Amino acid sequence: MSFISDLRAERLIAEIRSIGDALHPDAQKAFQKLARMGSGAIPKILDALAVADKTETAAYVDILTQLVDNKNFPVLAQGLIDGNPRTVAAICCALTASTNYTASLLLELLGREEVPKAAVLEVIAAQKNRFSVRDLLQHAYSQEGNEKAALFRIVAELADESAIPELVSRIEGKDTLARVHIINILARFNVPEVSTAIQRQLRDGNKLVRQAALNALAAVDGPVEIGPICQMLRDPDMEVQHKAIDVVVRAKDPDTMKYLIDVLKDEDEHARRAAVEVLNHLGTARDIKHLLQAIKDDDWWVRTRAADAGVAGGGAGVPPPVVFFSPPPQLVNVSVSYSYLRDNATTH
Repeated sequence: MSFISDLRAERLIAEIRSIGDALHPDAQKAFQKLARMGSGAIPKILDALAVADKTETAAYVDILTQLVDNKNFPVLAQGLIDGNPRTVAAICCALTASTNYTASLLLELLGREEVPKAAVLEVIAAQKNRFSVRDLLQHAYSQEGNEKAALFRIVAELADESAIPELVSRIEGKDTLARVHIINILARFNVPEVSTAIQRQLRDGNKLVRQAALNALAAVDGPVEIGPICQMLRDPDMEVQHKAIDVVVRAKDPDTMKYLIDVLKDEDEHARRAAVEVLNHLGTARDIKHLLQAIKDDDWWVRTRAADAGVAGGGAGVPPPVVFFSPPPQLVNVSVSYSYLRDNATTH
């Protein structure tokens, strides 16, 4: 039966080519006969796609779209493996246009090494509304970097508030890249459950996770719990520390100074410098007592930047700049009125 089907399909395709015009009535009749052959015509159509012109290709794609179902899906899947780029593109068009097959078959293709993953992911993206967030997440973990990222992009497009519990439940898994993607998706949802889950990641041992958590908190449209973020100014990774500075400054939380004073006294000079950077952006006249403590620091850079913050944040009550530091030479031209700080702040 397969031999007879192949022979009939070959004759119809040869007839179409001999006519030379896919839009000719006789060619259209041949296409209709080919479609009526059903799944038996699919192998020869896939062969014909390699040399078909645009008009013929469109007609063949239309036939494949009509014929695809669960039974002949494996034939099309094999075509993705064996076909040339034109054939692969045509199969993807047919799979994109049809819903007459089980969508999970596409996800199963991602588990086959020989299948062109990029082509399958294009179809999945086009058919995304046929999948649940959970289905996509389950398959994303087994994929390599590019394919994993592509699936998480589709998850991000699908995810709404109903997906929050599923995403939060996976935020502390073993797959670091997956966790980063999940944190980035959750950042869109400004709800307490999400904020709490993301802030827990600030203590994670992997710097990529901590960075992602800080990026997510920076995107939050509303107040954040500033205390844990201030502690990130002590992070051993400088990139994380710099991001923490950005987040704290952006938050402009009125309680920031309360949490910064301990960081200013930290044994690590980088942590102290990070705290002074925040003070340089947020310090006001009422924060002078904190600045005075920082100026007493042995780290010349901390004293210098804290002094600058004193001038920037002192407001109208700060008198004209007075140079009060003497050598070492690193501290020349530090502009701040020490007498003002002494008279208007209380030391600890």
